[in-house]
Amino acid sequence: METITSYMEQDHDRIDGHAARATAAAGAQDWSTLQDQGSEFLRRLQRHIEIEEDLLFPAFEQRTGMVAAGPSRQMRDEHEWMQPILVRMQQALAANDGAEWQRATRSLLDILEPHNVKEEQMMYPMLEDAAGADAQELLLQVRRRAL
Repeated sequence: METITSYMEQDHDRIDGHAARATAAAGAQDWSTLQDQGSEFLRRLQRHIEIEEDLLFPAFEQRTGMVAAGPSRQMRDEHEWMQPILVRMQQALAANDGAEWQRATRSLLDILEPHNVKEEQMMYPMLEDAAGADAQELLLQVRRRAL
């Protein structure tokens, strides 16, 4: 049975694949692929963050009462840290600047890789535990938002 954790982990993997293909294209000065994969990476990552911040984190906070502190607050803070880097990545795409794309990607991955591990090993399982019988309904909402 699919879970919130398994769905969001798969989404992390899909997003990571776009980032890897964009970064390889940047190194090869393949501007068409960089544009395609970089744009898709940024779009999918932003949608992923929106699903977490608009749906998953509020559901967790409502069920646990952990609002001002706790894992969802830490995840939100890390999302905020990513935003200036995502702007740099968007600017690199607009300028076909492969070197800047690669630098910005390295900076982003310094935050994103441990962030994803925390979500997969802590945040999502805690959310599923807190959601209990409602976890499958929450997963359906995630899937609808992801389209």
